Amino acid sequence: MKTIIITVTQGRIVRDILRTDAFKALKSDKKLRLVLAVLYGSPVYDNKDFEVEFNGGNVTVENIKAKTNIFERGLKKIADIIFFNINYVKTLEIKDDILKHKKPLSYLGLIIIRKILGKNRNLINALEKLDMLLFWYKNRRYKKLFEKYKPSLVFATDFLFPHEWGLVKAAKNYNVPVISWVDSWDFLTKGRLPSRPDRTIVWNNFLKNQLIRYYRYSPKKIFVSGIPQFDYYVKDKNKLPTRDDFHESIGAGANKKLIVYATSPTTTSLVEQDMIEIICNAIKSGEISYPTHVHVRFHPADDFSRYEKLRKYGDMVTFEMPGKSYSPEKYVWAPDEQDMLHFATLMANSDVVINVYSTVTIDASAFDTPVINAGFDGYEKKPYLESVARYYDYTHYKNIVKTEGVKIARSQEELIRYINEYLKKPKLNSEGRRKIVEEMCYKLDGRAGERMAEYLLNFLDLTKNRR
Repeated sequence: MKTIIITVTQGRIVRDILRTDAFKALKSDKKLRLVLAVLYGSPVYDNKDFEVEFNGGNVTVENIKAKTNIFERGLKKIADIIFFNINYVKTLEIKDDILKHKKPLSYLGLIIIRKILGKNRNLINALEKLDMLLFWYKNRRYKKLFEKYKPSLVFATDFLFPHEWGLVKAAKNYNVPVISWVDSWDFLTKGRLPSRPDRTIVWNNFLKNQLIRYYRYSPKKIFVSGIPQFDYYVKDKNKLPTRDDFHESIGAGANKKLIVYATSPTTTSLVEQDMIEIICNAIKSGEISYPTHVHVRFHPADDFSRYEKLRKYGDMVTFEMPGKSYSPEKYVWAPDEQDMLHFATLMANSDVVINVYSTVTIDASAFDTPVINAGFDGYEKKPYLESVARYYDYTHYKNIVKTEGVKIARSQEELIRYINEYLKKPKLNSEGRRKIVEEMCYKLDGRAGERMAEYLLNFLDLTKNRR
């Protein structure tokens, strides 16, 4: 029996992999054993509810307590600096400007370090080799895992999660091939794959081209699958309730337009409660031309308490947690299938979706639902480097802006005007939204998870003689 180790780090991996056809197809192969390696620091680490749900049959949950140490993190940080010296993207330039403005001494130190390290790609390779050379004695952290299961493949799902680096290095020491999954469109411009995997799976050709350009990966070693969690948007359409039934279920009213505001973490925007209040006041005053309901969908990492002041608007506004939690004490996001179907219904039955530079823009576009990006800071007037406006110049998001599939509201007046325009003409910018789907989703055909599973299984077949 062949074994695949699948790393589990965040609720996002539960959604993107474990709730999709990728995992279902792998699990259905009874000649295959799946080990879910829940890494230390994961919100579902040592979580009994998670273990009860997924343990059983050919699936085993293993909690991996191993952590990377300061030396490993230091070597990777040095390599990251060199890597982004070579690939100095706009996102990094903006973050540098922020550091220069807020912490000039830290910025000066960083510039000096960059000058010393330079742009020698060979030095990155040397650092990785040094790390592997010094890593051998740490294999005891993973010895039990690899000797117990003798895996044929490690499927590394979250390269930005620090404790995944050690497991990937251990796989290389045990001569186990690694396939990495780049599970978001912005990851390659804010982080670096810690060591070269044998293969990499990505959402789209945009990410494939970044791997070729920035990492010099061989195109033959990159597989484009599409977005597995978006399969729900296609194959399960017949399971979605009607618009009237859905509006009634969330308290929106059958005869009202529906504005969905998808919030961000506080690390992204501190004033989204003000933005929502601006919209509610515009509805009350009649500035928004149609009877309208506002539905607030919280981000899993948001501070939900900051929206309490909006309760004063009564049934004009409703609120929604982003899905199932694995903990009664604190919110541990790990959506189940019903949560994912509900979110699909929300995107399909909204009249306008508003967010601050989020993947929700792509979700809404998949249903040709109009999208407005909030590009100002509520009641405040912040300088560019402190404003949400800077996000729309980030390397990954500029591609969305170029499609002209979204409107970016730079003021309260623009926000209200764009809402009215979309409520009146919902097909406005539809061609741009089609471009977003085409460029970001690869194929929106309900088969992304299936393609991912097929690729993993085919790779196993190709490497069966390696062990």
